[in-house]
Amino acid sequence: MATIILRPEKSFPPRNGAVCFDTLTLRPGSNLNISDDAVERLRSHPDFPQYERWGAIEIISPKAEINPSAPQPSELATMNVDEAEKVIENCPDIAKLEGWLTNESRVTVRRAINRRITAIKGGNE
Repeated sequence: MATIILRPEKSFPPRNGAVCFDTLTLRPGSNLNISDDAVERLRSHPDFPQYERWGAIEIISPKAEINPSAPQPSELATMNVDEAEKVIENCPDIAKLEGWLTNESRVTVRRAINRRITAIKGGNE
């Protein structure tokens, strides 16, 4: 089982909703517990390499588990956009996200923070 992170706003043209790869439908954000067969079908899909180059899709294998006690950077300003988005995706603390939001000027990072806050409040994470 793997987790697939979909960032449809990074695809071209940017999207807002789910993306379908034949019979596999991925919703924006974290798609949990995707079977190994489904991951292999996704990797063999002709559109997958382009989505991966854009950074719109990321597959996290169960071996690469996130350590919740790992320290998180106090400021996103020192990171590039891709690094900041990964930190945001793994942050479970709404107060920390809102603190980053007040100090962040990059539109892409602000959108990522808002999406993460919405996902946590909506119970999707």
